[in-house]
Amino acid sequence: MTNQMSTSFNFFAILVLVVAGQLIQVEGECTIIVGSCAKIDCATHCQAYGKGVAVLGSSCSFYNLCTCSYDQPPPALSSPTGHCDIGMGICTDDCLSDCCNKKCVSRYSKTGAGVCVNAFHMLFCICNYLR
Repeated sequence: MTNQMSTSFNFFAILVLVVAGQLIQVEGECTIIVGSCAKIDCATHCQAYGKGVAVLGSSCSFYNLCTCSYDQPPPALSSPTGHCDIGMGICTDDCLSDCCNKKCVSRYSKTGAGVCVNAFHMLFCICNYLR
């Protein structure tokens, strides 16, 4: 009886660990805004920038800014290891850095931090997060 109970407990403990591992939130793919699509070929630039990691895609849909998607932060990334960024819209008088940060944290609750950045003659809400 004791052996059966010990086996059942071990099975239950392993099951709990597996389920807990599945519930840990991963922030997902790493996206990085690398420049203006008017000045670079986005897909080619993402391939070159992401040497050593898998390129999941490239897009110019965020205000014609080249946004690369990777399976992990690329080694060319100059910020600390694991940092990624994504555009969360335009900052306006109604939505400045506090609002931008709230948008970011609502999407990347564990590691996100949003800030308004003046780039390419616009004020963008940029969300920085850890992958």
